[in-house]
Amino acid sequence: MRRIVLSLTVASTAAFSACQMQERAELAPAVPQGVEGTWNSVGGPVNYTASLNSGQFRSTERGTGAVLAQGTYSNIGPGQVTIVYRPTTRDTEVAANCNQTAPDTLSCATSTGNRFQLQRA
Repeated sequence: MRRIVLSLTVASTAAFSACQMQERAELAPAVPQGVEGTWNSVGGPVNYTASLNSGQFRSTERGTGAVLAQGTYSNIGPGQVTIVYRPTTRDTEVAANCNQTAPDTLSCATSTGNRFQLQRA
């Protein structure tokens, strides 16, 4: 009788532990992969949010939501992208090469020599 009770106790504890582990896995936020997603500017005169989704780039001012620039991006290697965008204030295209220096940081340099950094939102 003791073996049956002990076996049932061990089996129910194992089942309960498995359920808890599954719940934790389902509740854990997904870690973004690559450069896809939303990024916030770091420093600079204007606070903005940049969105990189399915090859499309768009930046908007954080305070007003006004579109600052739109364009496209291409993956050129692991953690590396080229963004080609057109600011709404100018009628010229700008290219930027960006390197993902950490899972949550993009460091970029434009074709005009400007540098900027983005932090995953």
